[in-house]
Amino acid sequence: MSIHSYFMSGSILKKAQQLTLKAREAKGEEADLLFQQAYSRYAAVSESYSQYADALHYWGLALLQQAETKSSAVDAIKIYEEANEKFSFCKTVAPNHLGASVDGGVALLNLAKCKQLSLDDELYKKAKESFEFAERIQLGSASYNLACIYALQNKSDDCLKALENARDLGLIPNEDNIINDVDLKNIKGMPWFADYMQSFRADLEEEELDKEIDDKV
Repeated sequence: MSIHSYFMSGSILKKAQQLTLKAREAKGEEADLLFQQAYSRYAAVSESYSQYADALHYWGLALLQQAETKSSAVDAIKIYEEANEKFSFCKTVAPNHLGASVDGGVALLNLAKCKQLSLDDELYKKAKESFEFAERIQLGSASYNLACIYALQNKSDDCLKALENARDLGLIPNEDNIINDVDLKNIKGMPWFADYMQSFRADLEEEELDKEIDDKV
């Protein structure tokens, strides 16, 4: 690959990411047009480019974000399936790609929910396997995602353990996102959930105190 081609691929990837960001801030047809422009840039990145696997991941992530904007299940399903294809291809190029493992699991999980499949469907199994693989790459990276699957399946003890792992490793959404996460609705009435949220707040307060001390030193 020539030096010119190398830098050109980097420029194309950067432009694709910029268009994706604009698409996320737009709505309706304007957003769809920007997403499509981004996808054409991702498709133009050379396979020999050093960050080709990352380009595939970003492409899949953009599709995942576009799917989440759709009110029509039919439209969302098609885009989730395209996102899953990109994440799968990324893992073919780079088998231990963490982002593709986590976000690929999210695409599979959302696809299963969008299709209103039973909780024992193969898609849920594949999503869980993708999250578990991500956990083997980096502990805690998909603990919260696993907690969501366990909550959907009413596996209270497994859900609590996964949430504790996510909290202890600091890889977890903020408090509002946890409370408002519909995937956790089955376990929010469990006696341990209030205690967990209290410990979550306590950890945040301790982190803020430590930061204040560090700032003063």
